[in-house]
Amino acid sequence: MLLAKSADISGRAESLFDHSRRVVFMARKLFARLPAVIESQDGLAADLERAAAIHDIGKAASGFQDMLNGTRSHWNGWRHEVLSAAFASLLGLPEEVILAVLTHHRQIPGRPPFNGGGRLLWHDDSPEDWSRMLADWRVNERLAVDCWRQLCAELGLEDHLLGGADPQISGIALDAAWLDNKITCRQAKSICSGPRIRASLLRGLLISADHLASAGVDILPPAVNLSSFSPSFKVRDFQASCAVSGHVILRAPTGSGKTEAALIWAGANQPENGRFFYTLPYTAALNAMHARLQDHFPEHKGSIGLLHGRAAHHLYEAAQQDYPADPQRATAEAFARARLAHEMYYPVRICTPHQLLRFALRGKGWEQMLSEIPGSCIVFDEVHSYDPALAGLTLSTARLFASMGARLMFISATLPKFLQGIIQQIIPSSLICPDPNSKTDREVLDRKRHIVEFADQSLLDLLPRIEEAVKEGHKVLVVCNHVRSAQKIARALRRTLGESEDQVCLFHGRFNMRDRKIKEAELTGGSLPNVLVATQVVEVSLDISFDIGFFEPAPIDALAQRMGRVNRRGRRDDRAAPICIARKPISKHRLYDSERTRMTVELLSERTEPLSEQDLLEICDRVYEDGYTGEEKTTFEERLNYRPITKFADEIIAGQHQDWIEAVIEKGDGRADVLPMSLRNEYQWFIKEKRWLDADALLVNTYISSISEFLDRSIDPWVVRLPYGHDGLETGGIS
Repeated sequence: MLLAKSADISGRAESLFDHSRRVVFMARKLFARLPAVIESQDGLAADLERAAAIHDIGKAASGFQDMLNGTRSHWNGWRHEVLSAAFASLLGLPEEVILAVLTHHRQIPGRPPFNGGGRLLWHDDSPEDWSRMLADWRVNERLAVDCWRQLCAELGLEDHLLGGADPQISGIALDAAWLDNKITCRQAKSICSGPRIRASLLRGLLISADHLASAGVDILPPAVNLSSFSPSFKVRDFQASCAVSGHVILRAPTGSGKTEAALIWAGANQPENGRFFYTLPYTAALNAMHARLQDHFPEHKGSIGLLHGRAAHHLYEAAQQDYPADPQRATAEAFARARLAHEMYYPVRICTPHQLLRFALRGKGWEQMLSEIPGSCIVFDEVHSYDPALAGLTLSTARLFASMGARLMFISATLPKFLQGIIQQIIPSSLICPDPNSKTDREVLDRKRHIVEFADQSLLDLLPRIEEAVKEGHKVLVVCNHVRSAQKIARALRRTLGESEDQVCLFHGRFNMRDRKIKEAELTGGSLPNVLVATQVVEVSLDISFDIGFFEPAPIDALAQRMGRVNRRGRRDDRAAPICIARKPISKHRLYDSERTRMTVELLSERTEPLSEQDLLEICDRVYEDGYTGEEKTTFEERLNYRPITKFADEIIAGQHQDWIEAVIEKGDGRADVLPMSLRNEYQWFIKEKRWLDADALLVNTYISSISEFLDRSIDPWVVRLPYGHDGLETGGIS
């Protein structure tokens, strides 16, 4: 029996026939889930099925079979895909199918020269190796042909080996221009974009079918009909207005129901089999949105995926509920669910904008998005919070997606008019805002949740006022711009109010993931501490509502988010909640743009009456009236007009991804995950027990520059010799 997979821990091996059949079945299921614009392509289904059936036939070579049977440890670095592609050439399949088969594990060779490096071994580069590979194939060629014919008979495929003696494979029938080397770009120059896109589309579908079948997936989760969304509250007029076809920009206050408005919009724009992507910039907000959408569609929880770098940690909680007595099984399940989000598995995905940028920049796995973007609905939430480089890349990607047939929605509470104008210029979009002439919308716009005052002091100087507010029975939110400032405030308050978390809770970005999740659960569990001292982490991640706020100065969009955590829904006995902003920061280290912070303070200080939502929007527009300027403007425009995105179809290289995208979409901000010395023994125990996620949850993400003198880089992971406790990691420098 020819094998495709060696024996697993249970001793079961998978035959080449069974694996190939399972991949074909999965390819058919994936194809049935494609939007009509993809399904309608001539011959695509047949090409995909043949690619799936033939993709691993090269494993029949005797040397590869010996490796699967355990009688040899390697096969000289040779690739079975080369033989599979040669067999596809023997059958006379189209070049796009041959290329997809050839590259379903590795990139195209990239000659000259071939140096190993994880790429395919191309027989023209090494005739001697090709001859030896071919000799191994000849040993089992008859078995391989029999396997192929058995597959064709069972699956209803045309086997192409008709009459007489079967011809023997001799090479790969590909135009040499397909073998682009990134230097001459022969493929892009010599082959039209249509065949390159089709080859990439087939490759993406084949890789997904292979990965899902290999992972033991037999059934895809059901599609989610977004139009079935039924809010549990009376829909406001601006939310109902979102049931409009086309691209939309929604500007609405915090806590007014923007997420529900986005679902109403998606329900009105989703075609049959259309995917839904909801993007947010922060991990905690993504996790919360994942849980929220599962609550909105309880019958389709298994159809909603989460895609970000730490998604497995969030999914681990659900897996622990499924396997409460087996943490190792829960760990494996969490990793499996997180991996599926990278495949064409979940019809709904909550993800960071970076995950979509990887497609536009042709990062690893970009091809599968050729199937998923057309006909999709994509929500970009909080796009105003992106730095200029990320904003430029995101909008350039959004423009590309729109050209591919996606419908887009941008939502924000404080989207500056200049950014709104840019979006509408590159992606013609309807603007939807609460209508002051509508009774239901006016309730939102007229809501005056806050009255702001300023103090010519620092928050440290305002400690007596904070303590007095607590003694009067108020729940108080204190937000600092830096971790060390928050730690100072929390320690001072604990000396007078008490050490317990119920009295004074500290929340910032220097806690490890385990402690951060505990704090988030406590804060959102219904019982707030008397005082929460926090940093910017509170601005976008938590659905909480305090009575009074004391903040350090920041630009209006950051302050608006902080204020959104005080009197969040305007139900404080119809009275505006007091917000005190300390003009004097505790730290001399500047976090925000000083001019925008100055303008924010100046414009807010002119408003002596309680602030309306319209006031906040007007101040935001004034602060950002000039838009991006100087270096910000240059960076934004460079990214908005980034050639690999604007000329996406022209620059596609089928069978190849880019390795340099991290440098383009992620800032080299000098952060790293480190392990506090006090947690090292616990970390090692978790590793020994194979509880990888529990171990990883002990690491703290921090700026290396602030702890370099306390860091031991000779240990993996890096160990930091600084105290870690209920105040989080004590950093050595400015934080």
